[in-house]
Amino acid sequence: MSKRTHRAGARPSRAQQAPLYPGDPDADATGHRQERLERILHDEIQTLIRDEAADPALEGVRLVSVHLSVDGGHARIGYVVEAPLSAERQVETASLAGLGRAAGFLRARLASLLDLKRLPKLSFTFVGVQDPGASSSGGAPWHE
Repeated sequence: MSKRTHRAGARPSRAQQAPLYPGDPDADATGHRQERLERILHDEIQTLIRDEAADPALEGVRLVSVHLSVDGGHARIGYVVEAPLSAERQVETASLAGLGRAAGFLRARLASLLDLKRLPKLSFTFVGVQDPGASSSGGAPWHE
């Protein structure tokens, strides 16, 4: 038996080409379209949460990252919440539940705003809390 796991000269699978983490030097494999879509989704979702969402659990939610899967079917969204550090657990639970309730609304509004064949499913990941008076320009403003 041969110890080779794949054909000689075969190109790597798309799963191997996907970036494993932000700043990955191999991130160019996904292309500029995916980066543009991630920026557009980030801006549109942030605007919808800030301007149109009525759920009080979404007060102070700020998106920090959007990662789109290679096929465009799933978007992983990282967010922070502007709140006191002492209330981190309560804020995490409330904001995650609020974003779960708002996911359908957000996808419906994105479908009307963007002309995409497939609208990605949205999943949210709590990154941390940010002090309400903290500046968002320097360093990492949230606490994990």
